[in-house]
Amino acid sequence: GTPPLPLEIRLDAVAAVLLDGLSYRRAGRMVGISKTEVGDSLDLLLGPLGDLGFCQPDGTLVTTLDDLRALLVEMTQAGEAVVVDGLATRVQRPRGWANQKVLYDAKRHTHTAQGLAISTIHGDLLWLDGGWPGCCHEHELIDLAGLGEVLDAVEVASLLDRGFRGMAKTREHWHAPVGDRKTKDRLTGEQRAYNRLQAGLRALVEQSIAHLANAWALRRWRGLLYRVRAVFRATGALVCLGRWLHRVPT
Repeated sequence: GTPPLPLEIRLDAVAAVLLDGLSYRRAGRMVGISKTEVGDSLDLLLGPLGDLGFCQPDGTLVTTLDDLRALLVEMTQAGEAVVVDGLATRVQRPRGWANQKVLYDAKRHTHTAQGLAISTIHGDLLWLDGGWPGCCHEHELIDLAGLGEVLDAVEVASLLDRGFRGMAKTREHWHAPVGDRKTKDRLTGEQRAYNRLQAGLRALVEQSIAHLANAWALRRWRGLLYRVRAVFRATGALVCLGRWLHRVPT
């Protein structure tokens, strides 16, 4: 029978769709296969890529929350901090108001699927998960992702944005900016300096978020909605592999 396609070709096709935003037809032309085979490659590789985990500078892979917990324990002992941030990708508006209101994101005024990313203050991605409806608040995302228990268990210093201020008040190791748009004019000099310092650190995490935002799949996913979580995970895995794998010594 027809020999199976090499894994390298299938990976190139999947990366062309997820990271470059090519259609199935154009991705197939780029790697020399048909658009049907591109779709088959996505069916075959989205799940395994998401399960692969996120490559780190030393070549290890963070695959599960237990792996993430062990890594955060090492960072806590070394006195390092992590940054937790949310991100969202636009999705096609579904049919029917009942489905639309679940995906409608009032913050971004569009229909989205949301996710959470954890990285070091140097911009190295540690964890990415997503695919939850756009109506979910940041507090719900922490619980849905299971990250609240992990961060509380290791008590690693965590920098968060203003959306997590309510949760940060009860946790000493969570640090969110002081004040909001209504009270920013009444902040003291020390509070302003604290916010500037944290803003400078949070700017570094935007490097990892920018790597993800550059992926077409996380700017606007035009495929099937039930695949969104696998798309988040697979995109994060590909971004980490492309950033670190070639630098790992053999």
